[in-house]
Amino acid sequence: MKKVLQILLWLLPALGLPVILGFASAEQNNVLCTGIKVMIDESDENFFVDETDIKEIIYSKGDSLVGSPVSQINYNQLEQLILKNPSVKNVQVYATVEGEVKADIIQRKPVVRIYNIIGESFYIDENGNVMPLSAKFASRVPVANGNIRESYGGLTLFNVNKIEADDSLASKTILDDIFAVVNFIEKDEFWKAHIQQIFVNEKNDIELVPMVGDHKIILGDKKDLETKFKKLMILYQKGLSKTGWNQYSIINLKFKNQVICTKKQ
Repeated sequence: MKKVLQILLWLLPALGLPVILGFASAEQNNVLCTGIKVMIDESDENFFVDETDIKEIIYSKGDSLVGSPVSQINYNQLEQLILKNPSVKNVQVYATVEGEVKADIIQRKPVVRIYNIIGESFYIDENGNVMPLSAKFASRVPVANGNIRESYGGLTLFNVNKIEADDSLASKTILDDIFAVVNFIEKDEFWKAHIQQIFVNEKNDIELVPMVGDHKIILGDKKDLETKFKKLMILYQKGLSKTGWNQYSIINLKFKNQVICTKKQ
């Protein structure tokens, strides 16, 4: 008898669980949407989209959602609509037990702004994707200009990382080199504060424009960046700190095992 009671004590919670879950599910089906709340991650200090933008996208489907049963809302459809905004990287739409529909937004993060030779301007984001400018906000990122021939329209189907992995594509563009240089600079607080602009000259060499000193730094391409910047740091610490920051007009780092400095005339 004792064993029977013990078995019943074990079985009762298990038998009751489907009933409880069924009751909770039925209750959830009766919950109506009370409103929409938009949460936007602004930790990177980017403000490309705001609550009004996201709500307008949601309302564009012709339904305010308020008063609708939360169980009947197509959350995947709402997420796909919001992702059409070119400044949105990721979104999750869901309902709380109280009936509030929430949209959690993560914005795309630009790392460099490109100015090409035909007058277009666009960003490349942290994942190597091109990103259009926004009329609402301009991100404070390094600028790259000069002999950049790639157009925004021709790049929308290509990721910079994909270009880098394909020799035939990489030979036709300078953007993968610019992307690599920017990412290297971003990881070092000194270079991040010191380099204000990237320029591509007529030989397709990458040049850097520093904040301090009236000189340009020729990197060449993205190869051996760590070595090139290490040589530049040694020159700064042991050379320019003694001779002065305006001693040279050009510091050329593109050749292996060499630093060629051109004095001002």
